Amino acid sequence: MSILILLLLVLIFALAVWMIYRSFKTSVRYSIPKGTQIYGDLISEGKILRSNRYALTGKPDKVVMSGRQVIPYEYKTTDADRPREGHMLQMGVYFIILEEMYPDKIIPYGVLRYREQAFRIDNTPRIKSAVLEIANQIRGNYGVPVRNHTSSGKCFKCSFKDGCVQSLIR
Repeated sequence: MSILILLLLVLIFALAVWMIYRSFKTSVRYSIPKGTQIYGDLISEGKILRSNRYALTGKPDKVVMSGRQVIPYEYKTTDADRPREGHMLQMGVYFIILEEMYPDKIIPYGVLRYREQAFRIDNTPRIKSAVLEIANQIRGNYGVPVRNHTSSGKCFKCSFKDGCVQSLIR
């Protein structure tokens, strides 16, 4: 019986070492600075983050706090040789939301990671201005968005299903 317990302890130790190694390898691969993860949407379903001031919402894949800095991360499953404009605007939404959520912190940049390459997206007044301009155009031209499908499966998987007045799964 004691040999079985010893083998079990060795297995648990080996698993712990493997998990620490894998965590370190992921940090290097995605250029994640050392710090505390304060939000994550990759493994579990993260809550929707909101800017009440600008009426914007978003769900970054990960947010890390390192000292006074807050860094959002967004992972894409496609390849790109440069950041795509829509993805940069998406990062801009995260900057606006995080600045409102953490007024005493600095959000200097975010990381946009495609399958083979990562890009640093700087938090600039230009990106914030572009996000707000597009948000105002959408609100002015379209009002409330209209559901563009008839699939209850899409509604079931949608991260905005709880607040959607057009949901097919009520």
